[in-house]
Amino acid sequence: MAGFFITFEGIDACGKSLQARKLAEKLKARGTPVLLIRDPGTTIISENIRTILLSVKNQGMCFETELLLFTAARAQMMHETILPALNEGKIVLCDRFYDSTTAYQGYGRSLDLGVINLLNQFASHGRTPDLTFLFDITLETASKRHETSRREKDRMETVDLDFITRVRNGFLKIAQAHPHRVQVIDGEKSVDIIADEVWQLTESKIKSFI
Repeated sequence: MAGFFITFEGIDACGKSLQARKLAEKLKARGTPVLLIRDPGTTIISENIRTILLSVKNQGMCFETELLLFTAARAQMMHETILPALNEGKIVLCDRFYDSTTAYQGYGRSLDLGVINLLNQFASHGRTPDLTFLFDITLETASKRHETSRREKDRMETVDLDFITRVRNGFLKIAQAHPHRVQVIDGEKSVDIIADEVWQLTESKIKSFI
């Protein structure tokens, strides 16, 4: 049985990580083989790269280095974790994937989208997510959520509003270009309502697994 690959995307504070955890819990409760991971991260090598990418000490990192490091972390995670899990027939839930690279480094940093697309395909071994949830919120909501959070901002979060605007618009352009894969979710709704919507969409896609 081939596995099923679901990714969770959106600007920071959109609620994607919480919804990924909620979906994982529901699938596990039903006895479905599921793996919840994050990009970048998950493997030892990828987590070390994540530390470099997010450290506020590395503000001098150039955009090209940032792109290549995200890609390198993803390639290791694909090789070591994602592809083996999918080959075992598991449902893999990934908190961010290459759509984030397209949105942040492509639309946000204005790096060449053609190059990014090639790197995305190369690092992912050509494996496209089967389903992607894009949680869309306004910049005002994101700002309010950051203000109420006690967590310090990482390097990728210490950016201006113009950058976040480009990233958000980039995500929406990705969704428009891939309507059969990307489901746009209104992230302004309550957590429970969003969780129900995510579950219903997931269930309709993976009935053979649950």
